[in-house]
Amino acid sequence: MNRRLTVLALALLLSAGLVFAGGGTEAKPAAAKGGTVALMWGGTDAPFVGPHIRSFTATMEKAGYKVVVPDSKWDPAKQSTDVDDMVAQKVNLICLVPVDPVAIIPALKKAKESGVPVMTINTEADKSANQYIIGFSGVGCYEQGLVAAELLLDAMKAKGNIAVVEGVSGFNACVLYAKALDDTIKKEKAAVKILAVQPTNWSPAEATKVTEDYVTRFKSSMSAIYAHDDYLAGGVIVALKEAGYKPGQVKIVGIGGTGDALQAIKDGWMYGTVQQSPITEGEFEAKRALEYLKTGKLDPFYKIMDNPKIDASNVNNYKAEF
Repeated sequence: MNRRLTVLALALLLSAGLVFAGGGTEAKPAAAKGGTVALMWGGTDAPFVGPHIRSFTATMEKAGYKVVVPDSKWDPAKQSTDVDDMVAQKVNLICLVPVDPVAIIPALKKAKESGVPVMTINTEADKSANQYIIGFSGVGCYEQGLVAAELLLDAMKAKGNIAVVEGVSGFNACVLYAKALDDTIKKEKAAVKILAVQPTNWSPAEATKVTEDYVTRFKSSMSAIYAHDDYLAGGVIVALKEAGYKPGQVKIVGIGGTGDALQAIKDGWMYGTVQQSPITEGEFEAKRALEYLKTGKLDPFYKIMDNPKIDASNVNNYKAEF
């Protein structure tokens, strides 16, 4: 009888030890499959986002996790509120594309204090947010911007004027694309001027309107157009065709590697692009999420995908994924 009581007491002590070992405010991985992951893009209407969501979701569901996708409408204030909502729902992990790299920080701080881990994906938050997240997984927007800038200077022979068809004003990816272009122009001491930058909310139709405005304002002086993704580049091409331009008359560089962009490079309408498949990226980021959910950590903290340059010299080596 005494021996049975001793064994029972020992078992209770071990159980208590396990409970206390798991205490504290640090975010914990999901205990088992069947949890919920929030995939939080700034908005869900951009063409790139749909294939990414499908790829990410398919990878997570295969591993037994449910994915919820709030739509913040590219509004920083709403995204912060949406993060709070996901924290209240006690999701196992938030995978976040910050709309504003600084405005999101208070929400990230609250998430950490509540024990809900956040991994930023695709686009980084401000470096000061690193203390509140578990890591970053994505393309490395600044690095991607450097490749696009190299393509632009190659296309222009390092002289002329660029008009920029921007994604969303203030969106960190766009800020980093701009910085990479400015840094490259300065580093190469290129005789290149930025004529104008206009946002499009990632809408190809809006990119067509912006380009129509550029044609009116800069017809005789515009050497190149930098589109912040290949879908926007498609809208640029529509406007140039309607205005009577010939392929290659204005050099166009995009980001993405879409099937339409690959064909546009072959046809001479685009000079080049930077590969960023939403399908490949979605799977890459989902696998990093699963790594955390399984092990409770990310190693390395930052993990950047490759950013291959695509132009006429190698376009036939690539196949359209989206």
